[in-house]
Amino acid sequence: MEKDMEIERESKRRKSTPKEHHQPGNNLYSLPQEIALDIISRLHVKSVIQFRYVCRSCHKLSLDLDLANLHLTRALKNNDIALIFHCDFPLNNQLYFVEFSHQDHEKNVLRRIHTPFSSTLPEFRIVSSCNGLLCLSSTLVNDGPYVYNPFTRDYKVLPKSTEFQDQEVIIGFGVHPHTNEYRVVRIVYYWNLYELSPLRSLRFRAQNFPRSEVQVFYQSSEKWRVIIGDIPYKLDQSSGGVFVNGRLHWVSIWGKNHARRERLLVSFDLSDELFREVPLPENHLYLTRHRYSLSVLGGFLSVVDPSNTNCGAQDIWIMKQYGVKESWEKVFSVGVYYVTTFQSPEMQQKYRIWKNVLDERFARVLCLLKNGEILLQYRWGALVSYNPESRMFKDLRFKGMPKFFHTVVHVGSLSQAN
Repeated sequence: MEKDMEIERESKRRKSTPKEHHQPGNNLYSLPQEIALDIISRLHVKSVIQFRYVCRSCHKLSLDLDLANLHLTRALKNNDIALIFHCDFPLNNQLYFVEFSHQDHEKNVLRRIHTPFSSTLPEFRIVSSCNGLLCLSSTLVNDGPYVYNPFTRDYKVLPKSTEFQDQEVIIGFGVHPHTNEYRVVRIVYYWNLYELSPLRSLRFRAQNFPRSEVQVFYQSSEKWRVIIGDIPYKLDQSSGGVFVNGRLHWVSIWGKNHARRERLLVSFDLSDELFREVPLPENHLYLTRHRYSLSVLGGFLSVVDPSNTNCGAQDIWIMKQYGVKESWEKVFSVGVYYVTTFQSPEMQQKYRIWKNVLDERFARVLCLLKNGEILLQYRWGALVSYNPESRMFKDLRFKGMPKFFHTVVHVGSLSQAN
C-alpha cells in the first residue's frame, strides 16, 4: 500500500516538474555546439526558420553564423535547388517558388513569395541568385537594386544614384571568393544626347558611348564606390552576368576599339576588381560574330551556342579548367524543341520577358539536374527537362504555375542581406 502511494506521489511530482530534457531545443542545446549545428544544417531552410521559434535555445542556435555557412555549403553540394518564378503578367512584381525534385515534381505546389518592399518596388526583374540571395532591379528606373532573401525575408535597399539621368545600367551580383560577402556591381554607360543625333542608328549609338564607369557595393558598406572609368567593352545585359570562380561574366557587344562587333567573353574579378577576356573554344572564332549565351552547369562556366546548323540544335560547351582555352569541351548538343503553348498573337504581344529571344527554338539553359538531365526554359514560358542520353524532352508543370514567367534557379539559405 505504502509502495503504491509512493509511486503515485512520484508520478504526480514528475507531471508537475518541467521536463527540460524532453524539450527539443534543450535536448539539442545540450549537445556540443558543432554537433548541434551539423544536425540543424541538414534541415530544409524553411524547417530551420520554423525551428528558431521553438524556444530561446533554438533561436540562439538558428542565428549562429557558422550554421548559415554550413547549411549553404551542404545545400550547394547536394544541389538542393528551388525554382523561383517571376511572374510577368499583369505586372512584374510577383514571385513564386517551388521545391524542385525531378522524381516527383508533379506533386509540388507553387507558393507565393511575399515581397515586403512591393510598395517601393512595384515592377522589378531578377538580376540573379547567389548564395541564397536574390538581387532585384527596378524595370521602371535603372537604379536602386534590392538584395533579398526570399525565405528569411531579410532585405536591403541599396542607395540610389542621382548624379546622371541619361544612362544605361548593367548589374551583376556575386560574392567575394575569400570573405563570402556579396557584391553588387553596377556598370553605367552615360549617353550624351546633345552629341548624338536622333537620326543616327542604334548601331552608331552603341559604338559611341562617351563615358562609362564601374561602381561596386559591398555588403558591409553603405554607399557605392567607383573603381573604374571608361570601360573598354560594351556588355550585353541579356548575357546574364554569370558568376563562376569568383568572377562575373558577360558577352560583349563591341570590343575594345569599338570599331567592329566582337562578342567576346568578358569577366570581372570580384577580388582584384579587374576586367579580363576569357578565351573561347579553340577554332570557334565564329562565336565572336554570332549571338551566344552563358550558363553554369555543374559549377563550370558554360557557353550555349545556338548557331549549330544541324536542324537548329544548341551546342553546350563547358570549360573544365577555368581560364584554360584547351579545357573547353562540347558536352551536350540539345535537339530542337518546338513550343506549342501560348502561340496566339495576343499572347505573343503580352509576353514581354523573352523580347530579346530571336527564335522560340532557342532556350535558356538553367542548370544540370541530379539525374544528369538539363533544365531549360523556352520562349512562351515552357519549362523543359532534356535527357542527353535518350534525347527526349519532358514538359515540367507544377500546380499553380503562372502562364507568363521567368525562371531562376535558387538555393535556399540563411544568408543575410544586411
